Amino acid sequence: MKIHQNYMALFTAAGFAFLVLIANMVTQAPDGMMRMGYAVALYLISRDTLAGASIAKGPRRFSNPDRWVFAFYMALFFGTFMLLLLWRGIGGLGSQLIATVLGALIYGIAMAFLPSKGSHPYAHHFQTENPSSIRRFFYYAAPLLKLAIIWILVQNSPPSAAYLFFFIALIGFAFPHYRRKTNGNPLWANFPTLVGYLLLTLIMATHL
Repeated sequence: MKIHQNYMALFTAAGFAFLVLIANMVTQAPDGMMRMGYAVALYLISRDTLAGASIAKGPRRFSNPDRWVFAFYMALFFGTFMLLLLWRGIGGLGSQLIATVLGALIYGIAMAFLPSKGSHPYAHHFQTENPSSIRRFFYYAAPLLKLAIIWILVQNSPPSAAYLFFFIALIGFAFPHYRRKTNGNPLWANFPTLVGYLLLTLIMATHL
């Protein structure tokens, strides 16, 4: 029996929360439950952005900007999840960030430029017609814009894990390159993403 991809997305998201739980049992780091919730939200919210970047990545060459955009999103996802997984508290962010950024860069570039098999398995679920010139420009400019916005928001918010991960997930993976095909049911087509945003909002609301 084939399981619908929406259910698979929710099961996979629960797996990310389980990894944070296991890591927290070892490290006894603060904000364990919150980080588990953010791990679920991060995966669910990032799916369409990562898929869109993967679909659009094009030929495997260093001069291809689409590959670098894909590398950025893979690095952002990996780095954010590593922070959630190995969190030491907001006071230890500075020392943890150096190793996390370095690891994320290596991971993102490797995923973007190492040989891969075929196209994204769920490409047929997205509207992949050629986007307008304005959308293409925004797609290439988005990584720098998103990093700048996240930096500004985090710098002007209370120093806490809740604000940090909220803004990374909310801004970092907003505006996927391709929209999902709804087949007349947009709520069900985007259900995992909506669950991710709802969870993200609920976690943030409980930490204001």
